[in-house]
Amino acid sequence: MKEDFIIIKFRGQVRRISLEEVVFVEQNLRKVLFHLHSEICTTYGKLERYREHLPRGFYQCNKSYIINLDKVVKMGDQIIYFSDGEDIRIGRQSFHGAKKAFLQFSSPSDR
Repeated sequence: MKEDFIIIKFRGQVRRISLEEVVFVEQNLRKVLFHLHSEICTTYGKLERYREHLPRGFYQCNKSYIINLDKVVKMGDQIIYFSDGEDIRIGRQSFHGAKKAFLQFSSPSDR
């Protein structure tokens, strides 16, 4: 069973982040940004390192983003809208896969 938190290190600090708070995770150059409801937590590294520690409800839609499907409000025109008001734009192929994952995640029979 996966943990319900993830540990990140940045600038001499260690931070425990509840996975329930994570809206999406973004790779930006050498930094990984954890977008939470109320703040953004940053660390150095690669997205793949954190992907293996995330549970089923997280989906890597392209090389730059892992989204929390539970925080998605709607999808349209290659834009994913989240419950905290943020949105991200992704390419057509990536959007198609994310939409499919969201529909499968949201289906009542799968829960």
